[in-house]
Amino acid sequence: MAGQIARFRKTTDPTELLKELFPPESSVVKESAAPDDIAYEKGKRFENKTFQEFNKFLDVALGASFDNAAQFSDWLYGGNRLQFRWSNAIDDKANLDDSNIDILWRSLLYDYAKRLAFRAPAVKAVNKVKPYSSALDALTAATPPSRAPYFLVWFFNRLQSELQVVGQEFQVEQNNRFALRATIPLALSIAGGAFSYLIFIMFLFLLVSIEASARRLATATAPAGMKLGTVGISPTSGAGLSGDGSSDI
Repeated sequence: MAGQIARFRKTTDPTELLKELFPPESSVVKESAAPDDIAYEKGKRFENKTFQEFNKFLDVALGASFDNAAQFSDWLYGGNRLQFRWSNAIDDKANLDDSNIDILWRSLLYDYAKRLAFRAPAVKAVNKVKPYSSALDALTAATPPSRAPYFLVWFFNRLQSELQVVGQEFQVEQNNRFALRATIPLALSIAGGAFSYLIFIMFLFLLVSIEASARRLATATAPAGMKLGTVGISPTSGAGLSGDGSSDI
Protein backbone atom coordinates (compact mmCIF):
# COMPACT_ATOMS: atom_id res chain seq x y z
CA MET A 1 0.00 0.00 0.00
CA ALA A 2 2.85 2.36 0.74
CA GLY A 3 3.79 2.15 -2.93
CA GLN A 4 0.39 3.53 -3.92
CA ILE A 5 0.74 6.92 -2.17
CA ALA A 6 0.96 8.93 -5.41
CA ARG A 7 -2.20 7.23 -6.63
CA PHE A 8 -4.13 8.02 -3.45
CA ARG A 9 -2.90 11.62 -3.38
CA LYS A 10 -4.13 12.11 -6.93
CA THR A 11 -7.51 10.64 -6.03
CA THR A 12 -7.91 12.93 -3.00
CA ASP A 13 -6.44 16.06 -4.60
CA PRO A 14 -8.63 19.05 -3.56
CA THR A 15 -8.51 20.33 -7.14
CA GLU A 16 -10.80 17.42 -8.05
CA LEU A 17 -13.26 18.59 -5.43
CA LEU A 18 -13.19 22.16 -6.77
CA LYS A 19 -13.64 20.98 -10.35
CA GLU A 20 -16.64 18.96 -9.20
CA LEU A 21 -18.37 21.96 -7.59
CA PHE A 22 -17.30 24.96 -9.67
CA PRO A 23 -17.69 25.55 -13.43
CA PRO A 24 -14.59 25.13 -15.62
CA GLU A 25 -14.46 28.86 -16.46
CA SER A 26 -14.30 29.91 -12.80
CA SER A 27 -11.06 31.41 -11.55
CA VAL A 28 -10.85 28.90 -8.70
CA VAL A 29 -10.73 25.97 -11.15
CA LYS A 30 -8.25 27.70 -13.44
CA GLU A 31 -5.92 28.58 -10.58
CA SER A 32 -6.11 25.09 -9.13
CA ALA A 33 -4.63 23.71 -12.34
CA ALA A 34 -1.20 24.74 -11.05
CA PRO A 35 0.44 22.12 -8.78
CA ASP A 36 0.57 22.84 -5.06
CA ASP A 37 4.08 21.37 -4.58
CA ILE A 38 3.19 20.22 -1.07
CA ALA A 39 5.33 17.26 0.00
CA TYR A 40 3.67 14.20 1.48
CA GLU A 41 4.60 13.35 5.07
CA LYS A 42 4.56 9.68 6.01
CA GLY A 43 3.33 8.27 9.26
CA LYS A 44 0.46 8.86 11.63
CA ARG A 45 -0.61 12.49 12.13
CA PHE A 46 -2.29 13.84 15.23
CA GLU A 47 -5.85 14.90 14.67
CA ASN A 48 -5.26 18.33 16.19
CA LYS A 49 -2.83 19.21 13.36
CA THR A 50 -5.36 18.08 10.77
CA PHE A 51 -8.05 20.03 12.60
CA GLN A 52 -5.88 23.16 12.50
CA GLU A 53 -5.28 22.84 8.75
CA PHE A 54 -8.99 22.49 8.04
CA ASN A 55 -9.71 25.53 10.21
CA LYS A 56 -7.05 27.45 8.30
CA PHE A 57 -8.89 26.65 5.07
CA LEU A 58 -12.27 27.64 6.48
CA ASP A 59 -10.94 30.85 7.98
CA VAL A 60 -9.16 32.09 4.84
CA ALA A 61 -11.71 30.87 2.29
CA LEU A 62 -14.99 31.55 4.07
CA GLY A 63 -14.25 33.39 7.28
CA ALA A 64 -15.55 30.39 9.24
CA SER A 65 -14.28 27.55 11.42
CA PHE A 66 -15.30 24.27 12.99
CA ASP A 67 -17.30 24.71 16.17
CA ASN A 68 -14.97 22.57 18.27
CA ALA A 69 -12.38 19.83 18.08
CA ALA A 70 -14.67 17.36 19.87
CA GLN A 71 -17.16 17.46 17.00
CA PHE A 72 -14.38 16.94 14.48
CA SER A 73 -13.07 13.96 16.46
CA ASP A 74 -16.58 12.50 16.63
CA TRP A 75 -16.80 12.54 12.83
CA LEU A 76 -13.60 10.52 12.70
CA TYR A 77 -13.97 8.12 15.62
CA GLY A 78 -17.22 8.64 17.51
CA GLY A 79 -20.63 7.07 17.27
CA ASN A 80 -21.44 9.52 14.48
CA ARG A 81 -18.25 8.77 12.55
CA LEU A 82 -18.01 8.77 8.79
CA GLN A 83 -18.50 5.36 7.18
CA PHE A 84 -15.21 4.19 5.74
CA ARG A 85 -14.30 0.60 4.85
CA TRP A 86 -11.56 -1.30 3.05
CA SER A 87 -10.54 -4.88 2.32
CA ASN A 88 -8.42 -6.64 4.92
CA ALA A 89 -6.58 -8.37 2.07
CA ILE A 90 -4.68 -5.16 1.26
CA ASP A 91 -4.14 -4.08 4.86
CA ASP A 92 -0.93 -4.88 6.72
CA LYS A 93 -2.13 -4.30 10.26
CA ALA A 94 1.13 -5.49 11.81
CA ASN A 95 3.16 -2.58 10.40
CA LEU A 96 3.34 0.91 11.82
CA ASP A 97 3.64 2.69 8.49
CA ASP A 98 1.48 3.56 5.49
CA SER A 99 1.04 -0.12 4.56
CA ASN A 100 -1.31 -0.15 7.57
CA ILE A 101 -4.47 1.51 6.24
CA ASP A 102 -5.49 2.73 9.67
CA ILE A 103 -2.33 4.84 9.59
CA LEU A 104 -2.47 5.55 5.86
CA TRP A 105 -5.83 7.32 5.91
CA ARG A 106 -4.71 9.60 8.74
CA SER A 107 -1.60 10.59 6.79
CA LEU A 108 -3.64 11.20 3.67
CA LEU A 109 -6.26 13.20 5.57
CA TYR A 110 -3.56 15.47 7.00
CA ASP A 111 -2.10 15.82 3.52
CA TYR A 112 -5.53 16.65 2.09
CA ALA A 113 -6.14 19.29 4.77
CA LYS A 114 -2.82 21.01 3.99
CA ARG A 115 -3.50 20.99 0.27
CA LEU A 116 -7.02 22.30 0.78
CA ALA A 117 -5.67 25.13 2.94
CA PHE A 118 -3.27 25.97 0.10
CA ARG A 119 -6.28 26.45 -2.22
CA ALA A 120 -8.10 28.67 0.29
CA PRO A 121 -7.12 32.02 -1.35
CA ALA A 122 -8.56 30.84 -4.70
CA VAL A 123 -11.83 29.93 -2.99
CA LYS A 124 -11.85 33.26 -1.16
CA ALA A 125 -11.59 35.08 -4.50
CA VAL A 126 -15.00 33.72 -5.57
CA ASN A 127 -16.59 33.88 -2.12
CA LYS A 128 -18.59 37.01 -2.93
CA VAL A 129 -19.34 36.08 -6.55
CA LYS A 130 -23.07 35.42 -6.65
CA PRO A 131 -23.13 32.76 -9.41
CA TYR A 132 -20.88 30.61 -7.25
CA SER A 133 -22.87 30.83 -4.04
CA SER A 134 -24.49 27.42 -4.60
CA ALA A 135 -21.07 25.80 -5.12
CA LEU A 136 -19.78 27.38 -1.91
CA ASP A 137 -22.84 26.16 -0.03
CA ALA A 138 -22.31 22.66 -1.39
CA LEU A 139 -18.67 22.73 -0.29
CA THR A 140 -19.59 22.98 3.38
CA ALA A 141 -23.05 21.40 3.32
CA ALA A 142 -23.91 19.06 6.20
CA THR A 143 -23.95 15.64 4.57
CA PRO A 144 -26.08 12.75 5.95
CA PRO A 145 -25.86 10.53 7.85
CA SER A 146 -22.97 11.99 9.88
CA ARG A 147 -23.82 15.61 8.88
CA ALA A 148 -20.12 16.30 8.44
CA PRO A 149 -19.25 19.02 5.91
CA TYR A 150 -19.17 17.82 2.33
CA PHE A 151 -15.46 18.55 1.80
CA LEU A 152 -14.67 16.07 4.61
CA VAL A 153 -17.15 13.44 3.41
CA TRP A 154 -15.79 13.81 -0.13
CA PHE A 155 -12.30 12.82 1.01
CA PHE A 156 -13.42 9.57 2.63
CA ASN A 157 -15.71 8.65 -0.27
CA ARG A 158 -12.92 9.15 -2.78
CA LEU A 159 -10.35 7.24 -0.76
CA GLN A 160 -12.75 4.38 -0.06
CA SER A 161 -13.56 4.01 -3.78
CA GLU A 162 -9.88 3.90 -4.69
CA LEU A 163 -9.12 1.37 -1.97
CA GLN A 164 -11.91 -0.83 -3.34
CA VAL A 165 -10.31 -0.68 -6.80
CA VAL A 166 -6.92 -1.57 -5.32
CA GLY A 167 -8.54 -4.49 -3.48
CA GLN A 168 -10.12 -5.77 -6.71
CA GLU A 169 -6.80 -5.50 -8.55
CA PHE A 170 -5.09 -7.37 -5.74
CA GLN A 171 -7.71 -10.14 -5.90
CA VAL A 172 -7.29 -10.53 -9.67
CA GLU A 173 -3.51 -10.68 -9.27
CA GLN A 174 -3.83 -13.25 -6.49
CA ASN A 175 -6.21 -15.40 -8.58
CA ASN A 176 -3.76 -15.27 -11.48
CA ARG A 177 -0.95 -16.44 -9.20
CA PHE A 178 -3.07 -19.33 -7.93
CA ALA A 179 -3.99 -20.30 -11.49
CA LEU A 180 -0.34 -20.24 -12.50
CA ARG A 181 0.63 -22.44 -9.57
CA ALA A 182 -2.10 -24.91 -10.54
CA THR A 183 -0.83 -25.20 -14.13
CA ILE A 184 2.84 -25.71 -13.21
CA PRO A 185 2.46 -29.44 -12.22
CA LEU A 186 0.54 -30.16 -15.44
CA ALA A 187 3.13 -28.33 -17.53
CA LEU A 188 5.94 -30.25 -15.82
CA SER A 189 4.09 -33.54 -16.40
CA ILE A 190 3.65 -32.78 -20.11
CA ALA A 191 7.27 -31.70 -20.42
CA GLY A 192 8.42 -34.86 -18.62
CA GLY A 193 6.33 -37.06 -20.92
CA ALA A 194 7.69 -35.32 -24.01
CA PHE A 195 11.25 -35.72 -22.76
CA SER A 196 10.71 -39.46 -22.06
CA TYR A 197 9.29 -39.94 -25.55
CA LEU A 198 12.32 -38.15 -27.03
CA ILE A 199 14.72 -40.39 -25.08
CA PHE A 200 12.83 -43.48 -26.30
CA ILE A 201 13.07 -42.38 -29.95
CA MET A 202 16.77 -41.62 -29.56
CA PHE A 203 17.30 -45.07 -28.02
CA LEU A 204 15.56 -46.76 -30.96
CA PHE A 205 17.61 -44.71 -33.38
CA LEU A 206 20.77 -45.76 -31.56
CA LEU A 207 19.82 -49.48 -31.79
CA VAL A 208 19.14 -49.20 -35.53
CA SER A 209 22.44 -47.41 -36.03
CA ILE A 210 24.34 -50.11 -34.10
CA GLU A 211 22.72 -52.90 -36.12
CA ALA A 212 23.48 -51.15 -39.43
CA SER A 213 27.09 -50.63 -38.38
CA ALA A 214 27.41 -54.31 -37.43
CA ARG A 215 26.09 -55.39 -40.83
CA ARG A 216 28.52 -53.14 -42.65
CA LEU A 217 31.39 -54.47 -40.56
CA ALA A 218 30.41 -58.11 -41.18
CA THR A 219 30.13 -57.51 -44.94
CA ALA A 220 33.55 -55.91 -45.05
CA THR A 221 35.28 -58.89 -43.28
CA ALA A 222 33.48 -61.83 -45.06
CA PRO A 223 35.50 -63.99 -47.65
CA ALA A 224 35.00 -63.06 -51.31
CA GLY A 225 32.07 -64.84 -52.99
CA MET A 226 30.51 -65.83 -49.68
CA LYS A 227 26.97 -64.80 -48.92
CA LEU A 228 25.76 -64.42 -45.38
CA GLY A 229 22.65 -66.18 -44.27
CA THR A 230 20.64 -65.54 -41.20
CA VAL A 231 22.43 -64.94 -37.95
CA GLY A 232 23.90 -68.18 -36.54
CA ILE A 233 23.42 -70.22 -39.78
CA SER A 234 26.32 -70.39 -42.23
CA PRO A 235 25.48 -70.86 -45.93
CA THR A 236 26.09 -74.46 -47.15
CA SER A 237 26.27 -76.23 -50.52
CA GLY A 238 25.99 -79.87 -51.58
CA ALA A 239 25.01 -82.58 -49.13
CA GLY A 240 23.62 -81.75 -45.74
CA LEU A 241 20.90 -79.32 -44.88
CA SER A 242 19.32 -77.59 -47.82
CA GLY A 243 18.18 -74.04 -47.69
CA ASP A 244 14.61 -75.08 -46.75
CA GLY A 245 15.78 -77.24 -43.83
CA SER A 246 14.99 -80.70 -45.43
CA SER A 247 17.44 -83.66 -45.45
CA ASP A 248 19.07 -84.75 -48.71
CA ILE A 249 19.21 -88.56 -48.51
